[in-house]
Amino acid sequence: MDNNQHTNIKNAATILLFSIANADNNIEKEEISIIKEIIQDFFSIDSEEIYSIIQNAIVEFKKSTSFFKYGQILNQYFSYQDKIDFICCVFEVAYADDELHFKEQHLIKQIAGILNIENQDLIKTKLEIKKYL
Repeated sequence: MDNNQHTNIKNAATILLFSIANADNNIEKEEISIIKEIIQDFFSIDSEEIYSIIQNAIVEFKKSTSFFKYGQILNQYFSYQDKIDFICCVFEVAYADDELHFKEQHLIKQIAGILNIENQDLIKTKLEIKKYL
């Protein structure tokens, strides 16, 4: 996998997390910092790289009309376990304000669908995250 593909994957993941944060049409500072932490941990990257990823993702997210293509990018390169781990991250962003908005819930189901995550795994992941948070 070349560097460009790595960047595309990180970008796609970040944009999907932003789409969850924005499901209620309002991205909080808290949500942005959680997204930064998640992407930094998930891809093991330094704070300099995370800054440029977040900046690029915000620009692309604002221009984007559909998150489907970003889900497909992850679908192509992530193992099933990576996808489950990523959905955990998605729930983390959704619960950033201590409540799961129905629009966030709907969007999570759509993303899980794109990633071909089994429904029982999605439910199990949601329950695990609720316990953890």
